[in-house]
Amino acid sequence: MKFNEFCIYIVLLLVIAFNSKNFSQNDENYFKGRVIDGQNLEVLPFANISYEGTTTGTTSDEKGYFQLPFLANSNLIVSYVGFKSLIIPSSNIKNDSENLFTLFPIDIFLQEVTVYSSQSLDSDILESNNLSIQSERIREISSAMPDILRSVQALPGIAVNNEFKADFNVRGGTQDENLVLVNGAQVYEPYHIKEVANASVGIFNVDLIKKVDLITGGFSAKYGDKMSSVLNIQYREGDKEHYKGAASLSLAYGDAYAEGPITENSSFILGFRKSYMEYVLSLIDYEDINTMQPSFYDIQGVVSYNFSPTNKLLFEFIHSGDDFSYTPSRNYPGSPSNINYNNEPATSRSIKTEDENNLATYYTNLFDVQSINTLSNKSILNFELSYYSQTDDEYRLFERIQARDIKTSTTNSHFFDSLYTNRLTYDSLEIETLEIKSNLIYQFNPNYEINVGASFQKIFYMQSTNDLWTYTYSNNLDDVNNVERETLVRKGSFGDDVPVNTESYKYNAYIENIYQINQDITINLGGRIDYFEINKDLTFSPRFNFAYNLGANTILRGAWGHFYQSPNYRQLLYSESSDTNTQSQKAIHYILGIENTSYFSNSLSNFFKIKLEGYYKDYYEAISSWYGTFERLEYSRNNDANGNAKGMDLYAVLSLPGFYTWLSYGLLFADEDKIDDEFGEYPRYTDQRHSISLVTNVYLGNDWSISLKGFYGSGFPYTPKEAVHLGNNIWDWKDGEIHSKTLPAYKRVDLRVSKTFKYENSDLDIFIDVSNIFNFKNVFNYKYDTPGYGKPSVEEVLLWPIIPSFGIRWQFN
Repeated sequence: MKFNEFCIYIVLLLVIAFNSKNFSQNDENYFKGRVIDGQNLEVLPFANISYEGTTTGTTSDEKGYFQLPFLANSNLIVSYVGFKSLIIPSSNIKNDSENLFTLFPIDIFLQEVTVYSSQSLDSDILESNNLSIQSERIREISSAMPDILRSVQALPGIAVNNEFKADFNVRGGTQDENLVLVNGAQVYEPYHIKEVANASVGIFNVDLIKKVDLITGGFSAKYGDKMSSVLNIQYREGDKEHYKGAASLSLAYGDAYAEGPITENSSFILGFRKSYMEYVLSLIDYEDINTMQPSFYDIQGVVSYNFSPTNKLLFEFIHSGDDFSYTPSRNYPGSPSNINYNNEPATSRSIKTEDENNLATYYTNLFDVQSINTLSNKSILNFELSYYSQTDDEYRLFERIQARDIKTSTTNSHFFDSLYTNRLTYDSLEIETLEIKSNLIYQFNPNYEINVGASFQKIFYMQSTNDLWTYTYSNNLDDVNNVERETLVRKGSFGDDVPVNTESYKYNAYIENIYQINQDITINLGGRIDYFEINKDLTFSPRFNFAYNLGANTILRGAWGHFYQSPNYRQLLYSESSDTNTQSQKAIHYILGIENTSYFSNSLSNFFKIKLEGYYKDYYEAISSWYGTFERLEYSRNNDANGNAKGMDLYAVLSLPGFYTWLSYGLLFADEDKIDDEFGEYPRYTDQRHSISLVTNVYLGNDWSISLKGFYGSGFPYTPKEAVHLGNNIWDWKDGEIHSKTLPAYKRVDLRVSKTFKYENSDLDIFIDVSNIFNFKNVFNYKYDTPGYGKPSVEEVLLWPIIPSFGIRWQFN
């Protein structure tokens, strides 16, 4: 080897040794970390990490990782747009291993409650954090089939005395006061089986849901046009690395979903559900249930494409369809009786037959495109375009024949009188909306960020209804050879004389100023404007929320705000655009609550949490409403009422190894007062004095588990009816004093037992569900016999008896 080559090798070895020593020293002075979302455990790319009072900092990469020099005796600040900033003393930072920094959305700390969240990482943080409630246990507490809308009914503040029904009331508000969003797009009536008054199912597929946030009042300025609550459903993206899926089969339904990558930068998730309850109900010998044929399906999915780590495009869609029929036939043969007619002996027999033909179809479509753009590590800009359509067609035909035959014994004459009653109703509805919206979140510093947004929505409503009664009375009572006929036609109480045909638009804008005053105090001060062209109504809604960490895992929260709600198609006085049309309703919320979490060990999964919240709502210029024909919510179409709702909600949850339970209690007083009458206040139909729910899940070992769900609710108020005689032995009903009586209390206990069989690349779950296991008798309402010939009667309409079911679910990875 030449001498100069030898010298070169020596120099290279010295350089390598020097640099290795240098790198080793740098490793000792650096620490590594990763930033994740504590709500769903997804990574947070481009998070800001810096030392307080210095210029030393960095950002996380697209997988949430970062590396930063270690500075002793300093505080590290980790922040992300839309999340509560985290301050960590350097003494809590590990040099010898990776540090995991968990941030939570600022909305969660201030007010929102996550009732469902899917997990993307293997960790117990999501299950145990004190800002999450039930996580995936939400699947185990739905009767008949998984349904997020019926699952939230076990939470405090939710009032409903029928857990087979998907709609619900929140803190004294009506069901139309709840804002339901899917990935930011509003859906109006997201239910299957809407025709059935005492049963419905949400159209959302639980397998596709990323998270569901429920706000039962005092929501921030980014949510508008509703007065009671927000249910914000966010669908997830498909897995970008592996194909996976699941399929379920039970007595009532079948479903399946699949997800996986399309290309290196895109993925999909697709779900499908189909009911076959019509076949099961045909086998049930309980009243007229075997003539009911509810059939529905839905298909939904998400396709995502990443143009870059900072720009993403999402396409989401939901399509659902229903086909319903109910065709009961009833015969009431009377027994013969001996009477005296026209001064001679006679035999009389009365008969009654009733036939119904109820048909309905429903279709719902939602198409949504979102563009999510991270402009920098301090700002995110979102655009969204959504199209929603809903088509409902309902047809009902009721026919009844009431007849009396009289045969005399002496002259063998045949007399009769009969009343034929025909009621034809239909309801045809079309809703279309096209909405474009955008919002910008900008973080000026770790303690202050601003959220601004605006939207424009084009709306089309068309509804046509009719309710026609025809009575035909025939008899030959005066002359056996002369048949007399009389026909009476009248309009029924269902529907409106003038069809709704409206094309209009709405726009809104909002601003939220979020201040993290220190690590313990956070406030959100904002407001929004809303304009509806159909009634020329421009409203301004100030909002305020705060959260104060009192220490010892105790948080004090409060909210105040004005909340306006524009009239929907059933509330508009007429279709033309005018400032004399029905105006927006208004509510003012006052909310104060406290929450404490106690941990039993170093494991965050062993804890007890208790939350108490009081509220008061004032209603102004409300549109009075009541349950009318076919148990449909009907409106006065005028701003003719004021009211209030007040109460408290208590929630407690206990989590231990293999055991999880929560108990909720709600106390509510809800009143309404017609402005122009002398009657005074009366209970709102949503007034449920007490509600209690209990949910328990126990792991029995060997992959066996048991879930128990119990519910008690005070009866809702209702308006009784009195039978009145119209003449010619024809009767009708007259309403009594509004909401002067109360239905019986509602009681229910459901049981679920499941067993999981684990295989190399899949799991098989076998489960047994028993709804209303103690077969409690629950009264849904009272059925007032269709008026006509003879004094009508009243009978109880009962909810479902004990219903067992079983099924299997196979999941592959």
